[in-house]
Amino acid sequence: MEATTAVVVFIFVISILTSLGDHKSPSGQPPSPPGVVYNDVSAPPIDPVGDPEEGERAAIQKFIVKYRSPDEAATIAESIVRNSNEKNVNPKLITALMYRESRFNPKAVSSSGAIGLGQLLPSTAKGLKLDDPFDIEQNTHGTVLYIKSLLQRFGGNATNALAGYFEGPNAITRNGGFSAKTKAYVEDILNVAKKI
Repeated sequence: MEATTAVVVFIFVISILTSLGDHKSPSGQPPSPPGVVYNDVSAPPIDPVGDPEEGERAAIQKFIVKYRSPDEAATIAESIVRNSNEKNVNPKLITALMYRESRFNPKAVSSSGAIGLGQLLPSTAKGLKLDDPFDIEQNTHGTVLYIKSLLQRFGGNATNALAGYFEGPNAITRNGGFSAKTKAYVEDILNVAKKI
C-alpha cells in the first residue's frame, strides 16, 4: 500500500510541476510531443531585442515591397503578422507561401480557380467562411487558419503542412508522402521563409 501511495504522490507532484510555466522552450517553441520534430519555421521566431512583432513586420514589408506598392505592401505585411501571431504560426512562413502562390497579388486567380494572396480554392474559402477571398484581410486570415489546421493535423511538421496545402491533406495522408513536384514546392517556400 505504501508503494502505491508513493507512486500516486510522485505522479501528482510531477503533474503539478509540469503544469507550471508557459510550456515553451527557450527557443519560444512549445515542447515537442514524443516523436514530433517541429520545423524551425512552423512557430514564430523569438527576437531577443526589441519588439519582435515590429521587427517581423519591417522584414516582411521590405520583402513584399519588391512586388507591390509601398502602401499595399504595408497593408499585406500588417495583416500577415497580426493574423499569424494570433494563431501562433510563423509570419515568415505565411509570407513565403503567399510569395510562391501569388507574388502578393490579392486579385490573382489561378487556372484551377484558386483566389487571392494565398490562392485559396473557392471551396476552401467557403469552408473558412470568407465573404470576399480577394480582400487582403480575409484571404490572409483564411490562409493562416488553413495552414494552422494543417500544422495541427501533421503534428507541427511544416513540410507536411505545406505539402498538404499544395496536394491536399488527404492525399498526403493516403499516399504516406508526396511527389517530387510537391517536394520542390515545399523546399522553395521554406528557403524563401529563411531569407526574409
